[in-house]
Amino acid sequence: MLYGCETWTMRKADELKIEAAEMWFFRRLLRVSWKDRRTNGNVLAEMGTGRTLLSLVKERRLKYIGHAERNTKTDLMKTIFEGKTEAKRGRGRPSLSYVDQVSKATGLKLQSISQKSQDRVIWRGIMKSSCAAANINPDDAAR
Repeated sequence: MLYGCETWTMRKADELKIEAAEMWFFRRLLRVSWKDRRTNGNVLAEMGTGRTLLSLVKERRLKYIGHAERNTKTDLMKTIFEGKTEAKRGRGRPSLSYVDQVSKATGLKLQSISQKSQDRVIWRGIMKSSCAAANINPDDAAR
């Protein structure tokens, strides 16, 4: 799924595919056929868990931003953050950029993200607070 400079963005369709794949994994673990007509809630209750895969992806995205912003050896992340790649824009509505998705998750602007991600302790606090706002437990998602 490479879409030029949109390789970092996650669309709603991608989120739905991740959630569907996670449910498929759970059903395979329990050996539940689709013909059994069991609901996803029933399968999750039997597993004794909830959906955590998508929240893990979002949490790791925030972790990676902090890591990449602190890396002084390359300007690749800054180039991606600014979105200044040489590519022809496709038809239709422009997709959400990587920066837009991170800004939405953290509630910060680009300049503030760049500044606060330089300090690891501050960035972890922001990451945990944004995960808490989305009902994600970063410790559970990391397991």
